[in-house]
Amino acid sequence: MKTAILGAGTFGTALANAINPESDVMVYTIEKDVVEDINTHRRNSKYFPNKKLPKHIKATSDFSDIADAELVFIAIPSSAIVDFFSKYKFKNGTILVNGAKGFAHNDVLISTYIFSEQPDCHVCSMKGASFASEMIFEIPTAFTLACESRNVYDMTRSVLREDLIVTEYFTDINSVEYLSLFKNVYAIVMGIVDAYYNSPNVRFLVFTRVLNEIRLLMKHFDVNPETLFYYCGIGDLSLTALNDLSRNRTLGLLIGKGFFDVSISNNVTLEGVRSLDNILLHIPESEHAKFPIMQQMHHLLHNKTSVKSFIHRIIFT
Repeated sequence: MKTAILGAGTFGTALANAINPESDVMVYTIEKDVVEDINTHRRNSKYFPNKKLPKHIKATSDFSDIADAELVFIAIPSSAIVDFFSKYKFKNGTILVNGAKGFAHNDVLISTYIFSEQPDCHVCSMKGASFASEMIFEIPTAFTLACESRNVYDMTRSVLREDLIVTEYFTDINSVEYLSLFKNVYAIVMGIVDAYYNSPNVRFLVFTRVLNEIRLLMKHFDVNPETLFYYCGIGDLSLTALNDLSRNRTLGLLIGKGFFDVSISNNVTLEGVRSLDNILLHIPESEHAKFPIMQQMHHLLHNKTSVKSFIHRIIFT
């Protein structure tokens, strides 16, 4: 099965490494230096200088090289989704697996937007407890793979290395997409809490409250409650919120230590910051108080409260 990876950043490169050697895989990126590096030296030195890539991985910056792909894994930033899919179209029947997190634009889920642009393709969602920096170095990694049918799931699963990637089948694509949005916001929250207190007691006090607030958000957004117990749920939330390799948690640590400036969120790709306002767009302002952690996070990122007040309110109110 001809397979393409959109994006040659950390996640895209790790995904390429996770494709079976028997498969024909092409990585697409606009970074011409990365294309040259992969094709000439079998390395992506920009992102993983110490990793030599398998021989079957090739790269291109020419869309025509991947236009006839049967399976496409999407690993470009959420901010680039609209630009790419408004320009390029894959053939009918192509399986498009979204690994990007965030909204395509405003309050439209990425998977929903892709399907609107490619209605004759099979759109899937792939999310889980996965750090690319571990996956690239052969650490077993798990994903929830949400597809419209078992047949599409099996075809997608067939190109992934069984000695590296663990997957589970799910059918509710939107639920998987929404949980990936929620957890990025709360990863920032947990970073702030840990920077301010560095206390297991406080960490899991707040983490329990986070789980309860996510449960309420799931109900509000009509998210399948079972989703929380998949790899894309508690697995991805725990990984992102409690491990320092997480970019969103790292932002929280900076905020909690007093090193944050609002301009940081404009210059760094941080899904949680972008997601927060769009999530609240779906919730009437009169109901924001039902989600106190997210409400206070919004106030903090818009300079309407202090870190000290934020911490006090999410713990004691």
